[in-house]
Amino acid sequence: MSNTKLTDGLNDRSKDAPVGQTGEGLPDDTSRPVDVDDSTIDAVRKKLKNDPREDLLKEVKQEEDASSIGSE
Repeated sequence: MSNTKLTDGLNDRSKDAPVGQTGEGLPDDTSRPVDVDDSTIDAVRKKLKNDPREDLLKEVKQEEDASSIGSE
């Protein structure tokens, strides 16, 4: 494969250069780390732990219960 450049712009790299972190060796990540507070971490962790199937079943049961007593 040729090492000629694709562009001269911001994404200036050779054609066979890896994209993202798919290449060998240490990642070339020069960006600053993301600053996240503990409450955001806890909220995301709680959301990811929830089982979508269980949430859907709970919602369906609530709608069935509501329709059986005639509130909808």
